[in-house]
Amino acid sequence: MKLKLIASLCAAVTACVVMASEKPAIEGAELGKWTMDVAAAKTLAKETGKPLFYNFTGSDWCGWCQLMDKKVFSQEAWQAYAAENLVLVWIDFPRKKDHMPAGMLERNDALAKQYKVEGYPTYIILAPDGETVIGDLGAETEGGPEAFVRSVQRVLLISKMETLLSAEDYAAWQALDGERKALETKVAKWQDKARKEAEAFQMAFKELAGKRNALLDKAVEAEKK
Repeated sequence: MKLKLIASLCAAVTACVVMASEKPAIEGAELGKWTMDVAAAKTLAKETGKPLFYNFTGSDWCGWCQLMDKKVFSQEAWQAYAAENLVLVWIDFPRKKDHMPAGMLERNDALAKQYKVEGYPTYIILAPDGETVIGDLGAETEGGPEAFVRSVQRVLLISKMETLLSAEDYAAWQALDGERKALETKVAKWQDKARKEAEAFQMAFKELAGKRNALLDKAVEAEKK
């Protein structure tokens, strides 16, 4: 009985490892399965009417990317949702580039610039037309795959708000969304200003510290004499 239990546990662990380490397809696309083939993914999205989910990742170095793979993308709740609702596209920026098909790194760089990706992981959700950006997400492991699925669903709902709300409520929604975007812009400007001021402070501090140390060195030499 114990041997059977141990065997079952080993099989379960092996299955989890295989699931977590599943590699994206290089060619072709299938609902709920990762693919590097952007063209095939766009074709599938148009044929099925399903949105595209672009995963900008650093698969062999990015800690948050790997945590999302383990805590979310390898889990049954995510895979079941994706299989019914998403075309998954794997856009990788690995340090070990030997497994990347020729020309793919250049294409991925172009996509990152197109969608203004500044950090990893970044998730861009596109409409089935393959062009219209619906929204974006970052890493979210708290709450597991169920919580991340809800985040994806919320992004997708935003694109349907006009049909789901009355004209009055939709106008209120647009006003609130406009305020949110304006605040985001202000925060970004403040953050940029704070970053520049911090850099200037660090340079000034380094210069003063250098002068101070030079005077200390002179004092040490004078002390020796």
